[in-house]
Amino acid sequence: MFDVGFWEILLILVLALVIIGPERLPGAARKAGFFVGKARRYIEGVRSEVEQELDVNEFKRLLHNQEVQINELQQQIKSSVDNVGAEIKKDLPSSDSLTDTPSHTMHDDMPSEEPADQPQENAEKLAIPADDKKQSTANDKK
Repeated sequence: MFDVGFWEILLILVLALVIIGPERLPGAARKAGFFVGKARRYIEGVRSEVEQELDVNEFKRLLHNQEVQINELQQQIKSSVDNVGAEIKKDLPSSDSLTDTPSHTMHDDMPSEEPADQPQENAEKLAIPADDKKQSTANDKK
């Protein structure tokens, strides 16, 4: 972790021997070992708690299960869409398939304004100008 080699450890021991002295060095080494062990146990405990809380493997399993469920739902939706499309194609006649040309217009449904038995009179009214109409009505009265 810290990449401490043999020469670094030897240098630390020599400095400790010079600074602390030969009488107190064994007690100091014991205390240092105790604190190093305690720190390692603490770090290991924290790491195991974090792993338990996060449990990466559990999340991976849940993610995999969700992906499988999503794929199944996509396949079900696709098959349903295909079935509905097939039913629509089966129900529609082949000549009335979806095209850009309408099968009927809005004017087909609207009633005509003139009755069927009077088209000739309307044609005469349209063809005769208003002045001529007065003259023709006067001639009709005679």
